[in-house]
Amino acid sequence: MSSLKKAAQKHIDELVKSGLSPEEAALQAAKSVYASVTAFPGVQSDEFLAAAMVESSKIDFDAPTPQLPGATSAGTPKKKRTVAEQLDQAVKERKQPELFGALEKGEKNPLDTIAAKVSELKEIERMDRIISDMTQMELSLFDIAPWDDDLRAIPNDWGRSAVFTTRNKGQKRAAYDNQLIYHYNKDVEIHYTGIELRADDDELVWQQILEYAKRSAIGVHVYFTLRQLLIDVGWHINPFYYRRAISCLNRLKATSFQISSPRHSRIKGLSLVKEFEIVTDENKRSICQVELSAHLVVLFANDHYSKVIWVKYRELSPTARRLFDWCVTHKSPYPLKLETFRLICGSESTRPKKWSEQTRAACKELEEAGLVKKTWVEKGFIHCTR
Repeated sequence: MSSLKKAAQKHIDELVKSGLSPEEAALQAAKSVYASVTAFPGVQSDEFLAAAMVESSKIDFDAPTPQLPGATSAGTPKKKRTVAEQLDQAVKERKQPELFGALEKGEKNPLDTIAAKVSELKEIERMDRIISDMTQMELSLFDIAPWDDDLRAIPNDWGRSAVFTTRNKGQKRAAYDNQLIYHYNKDVEIHYTGIELRADDDELVWQQILEYAKRSAIGVHVYFTLRQLLIDVGWHINPFYYRRAISCLNRLKATSFQISSPRHSRIKGLSLVKEFEIVTDENKRSICQVELSAHLVVLFANDHYSKVIWVKYRELSPTARRLFDWCVTHKSPYPLKLETFRLICGSESTRPKKWSEQTRAACKELEEAGLVKKTWVEKGFIHCTR
């Protein structure tokens, strides 16, 4: 990479000496790299080319070209038709055979691949600028996605995916390395690195942390005691649950999500808890200090989240909670296949009859809690009336 940069800079310097402006020289050098890579596939990745194009898109090419000291218009070198200009013409006319050779039927056009990556990088930059602006304005999550104090919020993408599983408590949690997490919508891809998160505890703790942080400026630390956390999630005050809460916080901190969605392009390296540590205040009390990632607001933006009644929601069994996650993220839930619901739960159940029984029990639980009007299983589908 360094040798390529040196060669490009040398080429730019030579072009500037010939009479081109630094901007024109940089553009031509970038196009030359593009042309050479097109001719010799594999020299650089699509990501590299896309990044170079994004950088070149920031240059004001309409600005007048400055004259070199002592140069006159009569003495300005006459520009020849360059390789870069030929490339421009070929791209404009979409002469793929000239550039790439005849493509096989159904084969993806390299131009389209690079254009898509350029678009993605620009969208990421736009999103970063928006989040930076929100941080400078000291906006809070509540400003983006307000909910009442007796409610909690869940991103719709989380309610429709297997981010939080319902696996048996006695089963060891899996360790994931860039694992593709099931999502109902095939256009949404969630890759996860970290220890398996479960609806039984991690989901509750995370939602409560969002509650603590919702009125604080994005990116600012929030503070709470473990005792308060246990009370708010409905757990007993004893050493077992203190340890359980700390384990949840550590797991949430050690998360890394790569999310690709038509709504917000791509989010990389998102952690549900950016920072967590236990500090001592002036009264020598142990206090939890937590910072959430600013990019979390993207999951809630444009009303793409749902609200749950906390005192009822936290008492649900894991399977019932995941079923309600699905139901609450749809205004009028349509029938859901039992097998699809199993995938949303991340369940490893291999007996369809047993899974059907578990789901029926979850349906009954939701009705008794008054969270839905009616929900039932019929002919392999889950039906729900909100």
